[in-house]
Order: sequence, then structure tokens, then C-alpha cells
Amino acid sequence: MVLNEKDIRKYCKDKPRVILTIATHEKGIDEIRSFGNNGAPVTPETRSYEIGSISKVVLSTLLAKCLEEGLLSLNDTIDRYIDLPPECSYPTILQLATHTSSYADPDLFDSKLAALSWSFSSSKKQFNPFARFGSNWLIDSIVKASRKPRKTEGRFRYSNFGYSVLGRTLGEAMNSAYYDYITSYIREDLGLSSTSCNSNEFPMVHGFKKDNDLGNWIWLDDSAYAPAGCICSTAADMLAFAKMNLYDEKSYLTYSHQKRASDKHLDVGLGWILEKDDDIIWHNGETGLFHAVLAFSKKRERAVVVLSNCITSMLMPEDALALSIIKGE
Repeated sequence: MVLNEKDIRKYCKDKPRVILTIATHEKGIDEIRSFGNNGAPVTPETRSYEIGSISKVVLSTLLAKCLEEGLLSLNDTIDRYIDLPPECSYPTILQLATHTSSYADPDLFDSKLAALSWSFSSSKKQFNPFARFGSNWLIDSIVKASRKPRKTEGRFRYSNFGYSVLGRTLGEAMNSAYYDYITSYIREDLGLSSTSCNSNEFPMVHGFKKDNDLGNWIWLDDSAYAPAGCICSTAADMLAFAKMNLYDEKSYLTYSHQKRASDKHLDVGLGWILEKDDDIIWHNGETGLFHAVLAFSKKRERAVVVLSNCITSMLMPEDALALSIIKGE
């Protein structure tokens, strides 16, 4: 697959510690390429990157498997699995999986000033603001959110909190903690041997701001937000996962690609973003200094993964880069 060298040079300009890795598949041919400062080719990267919210589609494909096996139903409300007060109105599994539950993300910081300070300070981004919220907090927050009128219920509203609740719901249905069941699914069902919820398990690419090594995010054992973004993976594993979806290697993967909700600008499957004017299916992910994109197109027989460790813009140019590659002639 042809890459736009000009776009790569532009993205990597004046980033001395960048390792931009692009993995592609087209009609049976795989290729992994990595680029350093100013777009210079470097040895293809084999270490893991933080993939952030692509963790959500790993979870949603497991959800599809559980649905296929009859373990639960999309129309079930979460209080069927989680012990919650009966007087509240709770969302369905379908609403959580499609970001239509109206569950907003609770504040991660004590003040707006603290939130802005974290957003604009690269040195602070080495600290994971999601890690400190545990399982007791999650239950309290579910009850608090469910006691309020859900005025935007049924409308797309992207929610890390909603996927954290979905992760807890699946755990209760399977009688297993998130880290245990997702690790088993990744290794045994998907066969991704270099993918993990633990950034200490495999060699990692570090996040950098210029020459400042900011390491990797740490997720605590009881982190409620882990299902929304804790997974780390290599370009090779992510490309393998993309190809499983591209070729519908498991029947439940096809099920996860079906449109379940719609917004003005996009459609939504079980976790996946579906382009309205194309057959491209994709998701992205972002942590402190990492950005990841995974996309595939069945009609083109193409898949692409873009991984970066030096994000500098809130405009997400990595998404545009990935989509331009998959659409390219």
C-alpha cells in the first residue's frame, strides 16, 4: 500500500523522539514501517504502544461473542448483572456499547484549572488521571448518574464512563474481573500474544515530548476505567486484529460491525465507528502522548494501523493520516 511521504514528513517534523509506526494490509500483503524525526525511515518497531480507546473495540468484540453464546442480551439493563438500587433507571447493554446511554464522563479533576493544567502540560501527561478511580467509585457513580433524568438517552455521546460500566457488567455476567477475562480473551480467542493490559509486561515504546521521556501510563488493579483504555499492543498484533475483522474470521465479529445507532456525522456498531459515506470501519485511541488508529475496508480489502508516541495536537492528525491511507489509490 502506498504511503504519502509528504504527510509522514509533515507529521514527524521536528519530533526528535517520534516513532510513527504504520502497519498495512492489502489483498494478502502485510507491511510494517516506522518513521523517526522528520519522517526518516527507521527499523520497523516491534515494541508495544498504548492503544487507548481501541481497548473499547476489543471489549465490544468480546461482548459480541458473549451475545452469540447467549450469555446476555443487548436489551438487558445493567442492573440484571450488577447489584444496584431498584428505584433507578439504568441503561441497556446496547446503549453502553453504542455510546447512547447518556452517561456523561464524571470530572477526573478537582477543578477546571487542574483539568486545563493537565491538558496543556506534557510533563503531567505521564500521570494517568483515570487510574485512581476504583470499583467502589464506579458503583457510586452509576447510582448517582442513574438518579438523574437521562435527557440525551438514545443520542450518540461518546463516554469513557459508559464503557467502564460495560466492562463491569460483562465481568459480572462472566463472574470474572476485567483484567482476567479480557486477558484470557486476548490470548486464547484472539491469539494476540504481544497484547496486554499491563504496560510492564512487554517492552514498551515510551511517550516523548521533544527529548523528555514521559514513560507509560500505569493502571491500578482496581481501576474502574481500565476497560475504556488500558490495553497496550504492537503494530503486528493490531494488524492481526484488524485482519480478523476485515475477513470476518469469527462469526461474532461480523455481528459487531452491524449498524446499531446513528449520529449526524457517523454510524455506530458495537463499539466501532462506521463511516456514513463509505464502508470504512474504524476506531482510534489516545492516552497521554500516544495516539492509535485502526481501520479497515472490506470492499478495498485493506486494513491500516497507525501508532504514534509523540502527539502534539488536539486535532488528531493521526486519524486523517490513517483514513487517507486506506482511501488512497
